Amino acid sequence: MLALVALVVIALAALVPTVNTYVAQRQELAELRAQVGQQEQQVDDLREQVARWEDPTYVAARARERLLFAMPGETQYRLTDTSGRDVPLTEAERAQEEAKDGEWFSVLWESLEGSSRVTPEDIPDETGSTEDDVSEQDPADDTTDQDTDQ
Repeated sequence: MLALVALVVIALAALVPTVNTYVAQRQELAELRAQVGQQEQQVDDLREQVARWEDPTYVAARARERLLFAMPGETQYRLTDTSGRDVPLTEAERAQEEAKDGEWFSVLWESLEGSSRVTPEDIPDETGSTEDDVSEQDPADDTTDQDTDQ
């Protein structure tokens, strides 16, 4: 009986590493099969993309979209919003924008106050230039037709 128990213990000791290796290999095989399935899906997606790019209509549409190309005779219009936002503002965002910009009457009042601080030098003369714009000429640089008459 003792010999039988010893034989079972030796058999288990020999089989445990083998069973562990078998289970680990089965798990790795399942992971690799899942990875192969994902990669096959990626290959199919890439093949579909290549097929789309072989279609001249698709290529023209992408060129129009990405590079802003136009067909001969077409006029393109590009509309942009001053805020650069794609979606309209919600009521809360609109209130935030107005609070940031200030009330319209305070902006108007600040503009009026700023215009009252204009100095005479800031007012343009008849030619439309201010005193800062006028540069003094060097009399030595003055070349006229009088010098060529002699």
